[in-house]
Amino acid sequence: MADPTLALQKSVRDRLVTDPAVAALVAGRVYDTVPAAPTFPYITLGEDQVLDDGNGCGDAWQATVTVHVWTREPPGFPPAKQIAGAVRDALTSPMTIAGFFVISGLHRDTLALRDPDGLTSHMVQTFEYLIDPA
Repeated sequence: MADPTLALQKSVRDRLVTDPAVAALVAGRVYDTVPAAPTFPYITLGEDQVLDDGNGCGDAWQATVTVHVWTREPPGFPPAKQIAGAVRDALTSPMTIAGFFVISGLHRDTLALRDPDGLTSHMVQTFEYLIDPA
């Protein structure tokens, strides 16, 4: 059975680009690889991990996805937290993943960071999905 993380990454990106609340805040700037001179604010798809959660009855996976929110203006956490809230709402509503069933999806945590440049606010969010093959 194929590793579900590629299909999950596509679903996460598609959801973030098309969700009206997220789109209104970042205008579709959701990246796997960030352009050389990005326009702020934007979202990056970060690290992921997949753990085998199968048993004698079949395959299953616990997949963890990290999403990063980056803002600069106005300075401070409020804009980053607003975007992070929209991301959380978008990624915890029912989701489909091509070739898989999403049994559950939850927001595990959010970490707020100030980057050393003194301008950039950075939110790191972790989401966890339990996935079965279709």
